[in-house]
Amino acid sequence: MTIPNERSVFLDAIEIEDPLERGAFLNRACTNDAVLRASVNGLLAAHEMPDHVLDLALVASESKTGTARRKLSELELLPTVEHIGLMIGPFRLMEQIGEGGFGLVFVAQQETPVKRRVALKIIKPGSGSKEVIARFELERQALAMMDHPNIARVFDAGITADARPYFVMELVRGVPITDYCDNYQLSVEARIRLFEDICSAVQHAHQKGVIHRDLKPSNVMVTLHDDKAVVKVIDFGVAKAIDEELTEKTIYTRFYSMIGTPLYMSPEQAQMSGLDVDTRSDIYSLGVMLYEMLVGTTPFERERINSVGFDEMRQIIREEDPPIPSDRISTLGNRLTTVVASRRTGPSRLKSQLRGDLDWIVMKSLEKDRNRRYESASALASDLRRYLEEKPIEARPPSSLYQLGKFARRHRKPLLTISLLAASLLLGTIVSLWQMWEAIRERDQKELALQKALIAERDATDARREIEQFAGRLTQANLLIASGQSHAENKRWALANRDLIEARDLQPTYYLPWVMRGQLYARLNLWSEAADDYKRALDLGAPVDEPQWWGVPALFLLAEKQGAFLQLETKFGSFLQDSPAKHKWSTLRGVLLTPTSAASDLFIELAEVWVANPPPRPPHPQRSFERELLGLLPLGPRPAFDQRARQVHVDMQPPFVCDYIFGLAHLRAGHFEEATSWLRSAGNAKDWPSRGLVDAPLAIALNSIGSKEEAMSALDRSNRTIKSWINEALEAASNDPKVPWFDLVEGLVLNRDANLQLENVPPDLRLQIDAIRSKAIAKISGIE
Repeated sequence: MTIPNERSVFLDAIEIEDPLERGAFLNRACTNDAVLRASVNGLLAAHEMPDHVLDLALVASESKTGTARRKLSELELLPTVEHIGLMIGPFRLMEQIGEGGFGLVFVAQQETPVKRRVALKIIKPGSGSKEVIARFELERQALAMMDHPNIARVFDAGITADARPYFVMELVRGVPITDYCDNYQLSVEARIRLFEDICSAVQHAHQKGVIHRDLKPSNVMVTLHDDKAVVKVIDFGVAKAIDEELTEKTIYTRFYSMIGTPLYMSPEQAQMSGLDVDTRSDIYSLGVMLYEMLVGTTPFERERINSVGFDEMRQIIREEDPPIPSDRISTLGNRLTTVVASRRTGPSRLKSQLRGDLDWIVMKSLEKDRNRRYESASALASDLRRYLEEKPIEARPPSSLYQLGKFARRHRKPLLTISLLAASLLLGTIVSLWQMWEAIRERDQKELALQKALIAERDATDARREIEQFAGRLTQANLLIASGQSHAENKRWALANRDLIEARDLQPTYYLPWVMRGQLYARLNLWSEAADDYKRALDLGAPVDEPQWWGVPALFLLAEKQGAFLQLETKFGSFLQDSPAKHKWSTLRGVLLTPTSAASDLFIELAEVWVANPPPRPPHPQRSFERELLGLLPLGPRPAFDQRARQVHVDMQPPFVCDYIFGLAHLRAGHFEEATSWLRSAGNAKDWPSRGLVDAPLAIALNSIGSKEEAMSALDRSNRTIKSWINEALEAASNDPKVPWFDLVEGLVLNRDANLQLENVPPDLRLQIDAIRSKAIAKISGIE
């Protein structure tokens, strides 16, 4: 007796048109074999679907009248019971955002115990078979087991009033990873760094005993958290338990039931036997995604896979080797221009980047023999990290021995004859070998000398290559910095931030990206971040005799980085001592912000340099100003001051700035009466938007001479001024307030010192400063 199989039963059944006759035939053919009957029903339902069977979910249902099938168009018109606004537990449905073969996905608003937007997935009406419910439970349990920042989290689960299970998970608002990479024109290196996060998520799933089985760009979304791109792996709807015990129910994978998406499917998945699929199947899918992220297309053309028949498609996946990525670039035709532009490179440059290490890494992931693939997602990520760090990688081209083995399996009989002949020749060869031994020993010494020469030449070549690579990265970093500056000048904050971050990542030990990003952050009132970047630039040896460093001393003091302030002050001292005629008034203004001993030492050094090297005649206006400041130091008897100060007013513009700095200098020198006079003069300026700076040091000076009421009045004016400036910074739509950022930061430092001296309590501006920070982060994230 012949045992019926799915293929023969299916082929006989499709010849029977009448549903009742077909049902009777299936009852006879399948007898009591429920698995065979379910498999044939699935094949019959797939046979009646339009378009390509692989891209559609199997849908089969029976009506009360006994109809065995419905057209897909009729199924799509069936109404669902999920309506916008409907409550499912504590979740209100807001909008439908997805639909799979057996489930619907909604954006929902959680009302209790916390309010938040979530994603709610629920089984479709009429799809509640045991297998569908078990698969739904499989996905829920798979996600619930995960605890990884790059995998969507499960928050809750339950059953609706009509007995359909649902679960609630993290709402991922993003775009497929390939779209994100192209939209943001990520370089090859940036794409690889993003891909490492995918590998980390997949490795976590494998460690939890879950194989995804449907990894593809649409199931790997990218969303922005602050200014950082975050990968989220989603849709574990066809996941498989490694140990077959993920849920209380067992999912039986039918023979001839294909799970996954053909373009990203491993050869063993194409065998249509789910019992032979392990974690290395996901490694193959990762390889396909990496191929697409680097080249701009999948290993096998989408049009070709969609146009061939079912069996031919499976044969292509199982047997045909795709072209290596660097060769595939040449076949893109008209698409090549778009592909290289989205990676910010050129055709030749992209091909050279892919040739070699990246070719080997990708092709190792796409090996037909899964034993030759990477053993884990973390191993793949480690090899990519070695590539980025310019270390030797694990992947290598197939060895000659491996290729010979493949050839031997294709030509077994001829090779058997050749092997016998080779064995007979081997005996004669062995006899001859001992005669060669003495000649080889003599030759070894010459070869050793040659090897040393070759090693020296190779080392020189490697050193030259490293220098060329460094120069190339430095050039690319400078181009990115220039691009970032251009974006910043045109108030394209997010693009400026992106370019400067990429320049920093490309050359992290180069000070200029840190300086320029610090300037950008300071301009956007991200003061703490700006101070961090300037501190890093200072540690990397950045020169401080540039306008970008104006206002940085106040930044360090505001961020309470006293060590960085003293470090910068020392650098200012070296710079001013080496070139006393070139230093700027802003440099002296910065070191007058705090009465530190280092500031006094700096001025003493400057005074000694000034006496030893007097300026040439006629005196330069700025030198007159500098000499006046040096005269204020406690180096002996107080100099005659007023006459020379008035001359400085004539020489130096604008005069109110001179008054302000003279007032600060007198304050630091302990000349409180003179400080009061000069600061009041500066405060009377009508055309100086930042004249409110004078009130805080004026309050300190007045308090020091016993004028308590006037001091408190000046402090009150300073407090109101600071609040006004902060509100202006918060409300300025163009980010060009009347008061520049360095005056605002300096005002905050002086106001804080005045409040501490007069009230013993610093001003509480945390809420306003947090609001400014949030607005700035929105700007650099592209949200605003």
